Amino acid sequence: MIMRVLARPAYTSLKFNPYTSLIYSEVAKAGIEVVEYDPFRAPFRHADVIHVHWPESVFDHTLTEAIPTTESLLFAIKRLRQRGTKLLWTIHNLRAHDYKHPKSEERFWNRYVAQLDGVVALTKAGLEAARVRFGALGNCPAWIVPHPHYRGQYPDTLNREQARQRLNLPARANVMLAFGRMYDYKKVPALIRAVRSVPNENWVVLVAGNPRDASIAEELRREAGTDSRIHLHLRYIPSDEAQVFFRAADLVVEPYREILNSGTALLALSFDRPVLVPHHGAGVDLHRDFGKPWVQTFEPELTPQTLASVLKDAQQLPERTDGAHVASIDVARIGTQMVEVYHELVSAK
Repeated sequence: MIMRVLARPAYTSLKFNPYTSLIYSEVAKAGIEVVEYDPFRAPFRHADVIHVHWPESVFDHTLTEAIPTTESLLFAIKRLRQRGTKLLWTIHNLRAHDYKHPKSEERFWNRYVAQLDGVVALTKAGLEAARVRFGALGNCPAWIVPHPHYRGQYPDTLNREQARQRLNLPARANVMLAFGRMYDYKKVPALIRAVRSVPNENWVVLVAGNPRDASIAEELRREAGTDSRIHLHLRYIPSDEAQVFFRAADLVVEPYREILNSGTALLALSFDRPVLVPHHGAGVDLHRDFGKPWVQTFEPELTPQTLASVLKDAQQLPERTDGAHVASIDVARIGTQMVEVYHELVSAK
């Protein structure tokens, strides 16, 4: 009998993040049927596994949106589990990024975590952090399945010179990129301040991504001031433009307050760009797995001295590689691991 996985989401997030599409395309190759979660149909479907990603994300919006969405999910989970379906959660975050509605969100987590049959973490540090956050996970079956790389998933035809010309950047500057949706926890202003504290350095900061709200955009503009080395692209960056920013950069910097996981770091490595991340959480795992000069860490705060040292190492890397540095997280290998997780989960008593 064919195994069926009800995935939330499966392929609908492709426009914003190809992660789940990559995973489920590989899972489907193994003969497993992957069905997109639909809140109206899910409670009445047959499935061996309901696999949930980012259940907390709706709490970054209004409670008018969050409560119906999460109640619908909990109802579907209850109905499915009554018929023998196993609930699997891939741990991307431990709470909503903005944590705007803590009481309502915590009530959801208490009910959701209590029903889990298994969890997947992207890193060992992520699993440990989840077990600290949610004590009920202590006895829950768990697997480590790394995030796959994104090579081949985005247009990638530009060289550094072409990318910098498109962005009107100096050809010989040391370019640092902060990429992705702009939230407070990402602390991008800290990168801008570190660069502005050394006005004579031939450094450029590219900030590319849509701010979560107007206050974040205002802060970024205020920190940038009149410094011509700070280039703000405060908008949604579609996937076909990502190469312009990554290929223009020497280094991708994530001055985050917390880093449980980072798809942006994997995207940077996929574009052959080294990454600077905090020395905690997933940053430690990334540094261990990929090593210097591909992933370096800083603590406790980002400083110009750290940037100078890491930029020097970045200059030793070629503009483009054959991808050997990310071969261990090839999507085919990751897909095989996920298939094994499903079989182990379904066969468990």
